[in-house]
Amino acid sequence: MVPQLLALILVSVGGHAAATGVAAIDAACAAPGPRADAGRTRFFVETSGAVLPRGRQGEWRELGSEEELHELSDGPKPPNTEATVRVTRGGTLVSMYFQDGSASWAHVVDYCFRKAGPLARVQGTFNSYRAGGGGPGIRRRRTTYYGADGAVLQSRTGVFDLETDAPVAKAQFLDEEDPLYPTVRALPFSSDLLPPLPPANPDPDGFVAAVRERLPAIKACFERAVKAKPGVAGKAVGRWTVDEAGKVAQFSWESNEIKSPLFASCAQRVIESWRFPARERPASVSFPFVFEQPGAGLSLTP
Repeated sequence: MVPQLLALILVSVGGHAAATGVAAIDAACAAPGPRADAGRTRFFVETSGAVLPRGRQGEWRELGSEEELHELSDGPKPPNTEATVRVTRGGTLVSMYFQDGSASWAHVVDYCFRKAGPLARVQGTFNSYRAGGGGPGIRRRRTTYYGADGAVLQSRTGVFDLETDAPVAKAQFLDEEDPLYPTVRALPFSSDLLPPLPPANPDPDGFVAAVRERLPAIKACFERAVKAKPGVAGKAVGRWTVDEAGKVAQFSWESNEIKSPLFASCAQRVIESWRFPARERPASVSFPFVFEQPGAGLSLTP
């Protein structure tokens, strides 16, 4: 029978936890608040037989109830990895159970995540049923605290007799590190737990779209250069600053394979005449213009 997962409690750890220390983390992770039951408990199992999966590894399935989890755990093929999760208004609580196929060890790890997702505390209990030298089984307990920036604030470890729970000064056993998931999204079943991340915006300031609209003027400069010196082509990278008023300043050619002073001066005048939306602070823009040989057609590729 798979051991019972550790109980879950409310987590509400703010960004000030690193400054106030581990005591504040313990208090937030241990003291149930008025909204402790705001989120329902969810149950997940790994169905491929993987042990100690890393982020987004394994094949996970969500179960409908705790009873279904117990039935599966007591069945002929219990999962090697289980997870119990509660997402509250204060944070995310995760208790995970790991064991190897030979049942020589079992590992219960409780994760306490801040509301924004970063890890606040890990409490790992590793039970080794086969200690070295024929000695008694060993229970290793380790608690590690993390700041909001992910740095370790403190870690403490104790080793105990598996049967009596008495401290053991010296013990020979193969320890296992507590699997580390630095954020909720790093959990191996996070795709079932969290909504997908929105696609990244490749043009957050709108510069690419604005320059594309103005490309005909740059193209006209290149066509004049071709008439004056047939066969010119290549890539030119312009760099400039957009100030708070949206004006172009400090223009320069970062590189210019187009050996045409006519193009360089014409394109610079055009770009320096551009106006962009006003902004809170200046922004640096680097933009490549690629011109093919005239005989093969003309393309401009920002």
